Amino acid sequence: MNEMLNGKIAPLKMKCPSCGSELGDFPTRLDIPIQCGHCRYTISWNGDSWDACVDKSYRRDFARQWVLWEAGKLGDPKLVYGNDPKHYFQELLEHTNLTEEKLKSMRILEIGFGHGRLLQQVQKCCPTAYGLDLATPLRSAQLRPGSAIFGNLFNIPFLPHQFDLVICRGVIHVTPDAHKAFECIAEQVADNGLLYCAGLYEPGRGRLLLRKVFPHVWNYPEPVRLGISSVSGVLRATLEAIRDRKISAKTFKHNYDKFKIDIFDTIAPQWTSTHMADEVKTWFASKGFVAQKVDYGGYLGTKADQPQKSNAA
Repeated sequence: MNEMLNGKIAPLKMKCPSCGSELGDFPTRLDIPIQCGHCRYTISWNGDSWDACVDKSYRRDFARQWVLWEAGKLGDPKLVYGNDPKHYFQELLEHTNLTEEKLKSMRILEIGFGHGRLLQQVQKCCPTAYGLDLATPLRSAQLRPGSAIFGNLFNIPFLPHQFDLVICRGVIHVTPDAHKAFECIAEQVADNGLLYCAGLYEPGRGRLLLRKVFPHVWNYPEPVRLGISSVSGVLRATLEAIRDRKISAKTFKHNYDKFKIDIFDTIAPQWTSTHMADEVKTWFASKGFVAQKVDYGGYLGTKADQPQKSNAA
């Protein structure tokens, strides 16, 4: 677990997302930028997050949905995919066999925190929980000031092997290289740490067919994508009502909101890939993890202690 100094958790060590040079400790003040002594790249607080995003041209289609959701255009902003935000926190505890008490003493990094509700819940019991995303955090998430980093998971501004728990949900399969993305997040996990990688698409996911019906749908104008999501959401909610033989305005609206955001989430990103369990477990094993499948698209990996290298000739 965490390295302790004088009874306190040791500060996180940073690296330059541009050139990879060490940058020293993670900042505790928001008014003092960090500048790389080698390439002069600067990480500064932009009012919402630490700006460590080197490539501003990288497509962020997948992040737009949360702005729309916060504005009420993709269902009830009080719910996420039809669930209370606390649902995902309880799911995290269940899948990792952790408790709120255990989280208190852990260093935690959520990569791709999106709507921020899971990180918000984690931060309520863990003072050393941080988040990295390729979009600035939503104001409604109310994350702890100084804890959010705007950056790309392919250029994470932390030195490797520092976090006791790394969380990454619904992210790596919407990158141009899911395997490489996995390797980047896996190297952030400390010895004996946990990697909770969840929400991966598996072959056979029905809503992915929409990407074949509407080629290059991620390039369609936003109103058109919202329209596709709305019509598809109505159809799915209707099928649910018929299947359950239970029709009520409240239930229909709930299902419609849930499916609308889920469908928009499916068609919005430029890149989307699917992965079998055997493939993902091989990724874990190659990085020294013992992994188990915990639900659809969800895996928990435990990082084994790495043997100390001998200095003997």
